Amino acid sequence: MKIKTLFLIILSLLLPGCMVDDETFDYQEKLAVWAHFQANMPLVDTVFVSRSAEISESTPAESLWVSDAEVRLLGDTLELLLSAVPGIPGRYVMGSDHIFISGETYTISVTHNGESVSGTTTIPEEISIESTPPSVYYCRGQEYDVPSINIDNFVIDMSSPFGFRITGPIDTVILRQGNCFTESFASYPLYKIDFNEDDYQTIRIISFALEADSMDLEPFNDINSNGSWDTGESFEDWNDNGIRDSVYINLIYDTTGNYARWKGGYYRDQNNVPYKLNPWPWNVGAAPINMSWLFYDYYGLHLMTFQATDQAFFNYFQGLPEFNSYVLPSSNVDGGYGLVSSSSSRSFLVYIARPEE
Repeated sequence: MKIKTLFLIILSLLLPGCMVDDETFDYQEKLAVWAHFQANMPLVDTVFVSRSAEISESTPAESLWVSDAEVRLLGDTLELLLSAVPGIPGRYVMGSDHIFISGETYTISVTHNGESVSGTTTIPEEISIESTPPSVYYCRGQEYDVPSINIDNFVIDMSSPFGFRITGPIDTVILRQGNCFTESFASYPLYKIDFNEDDYQTIRIISFALEADSMDLEPFNDINSNGSWDTGESFEDWNDNGIRDSVYINLIYDTTGNYARWKGGYYRDQNNVPYKLNPWPWNVGAAPINMSWLFYDYYGLHLMTFQATDQAFFNYFQGLPEFNSYVLPSSNVDGGYGLVSSSSSRSFLVYIARPEE
């Protein structure tokens, strides 16, 4: 969200006599369509088609999927009939390796039982980002260097065996704990990324920890409860079973009040082993972005993706409760529900290290 827009929303809530639009709408059952296209890539995910259901309707979610619809992808010089995915209800894929192009407009058209809906998106121009020059962060009378990192080290290449290429060195930044480093959104930035905020409505940042699934024994404590240096007998019991066993060892595990306030609790698997959702998306609107501790839940190698989203994506997510509880999400699916959106992305690799590494 742009700073000016945020200011206007806050101001409108503070002004006396403001009225909240509480207009109600009668529910209508319609088709719901979800599709997202990425510039310079083929269709990575499927197109989703379902019917909607009223909140009070006691219908299993699985029965809402629509697998016998006619789904077409229309472009400037393109018309493709998508195929239903066998065994996965409501999903449709292209029978083509068509690459989506920045600046071009695409429409998803869906017909089912005489009902027709469609959604259109124009793929954003390619996003340009850069790492800011080295700077200094001041906190409590101390100076901390903020490095500039290499972000020219990863490209999507569908002709390569892995679908990508590593094109340059991967920099390491250290995620330290405590005062100045893990207190708030204004804490020490591991590095900063700049972009031209006037060119985009919003930027979506996806933090993907590539080593999140690494397992190893629970770490030893550095200091015993009596203040003496640990000799190897005391360990951090992450899963609370009294046994030193395997956990997701790269997880940044901290249950202190500060972490819990800013990041919430941990998820737990069937063995009570803690973990965090991965990958994890953020929406931002102002530059430069301080890439602080809040963007990372794991140590190790990360793929950081910056997405410039289209207008439809911005309009829809502005209406989600975490952004604005006073308006409904704005769907661009004519005659139905859902969202047909697109983005242009730029990715790079960075290594998040422990202080002792």
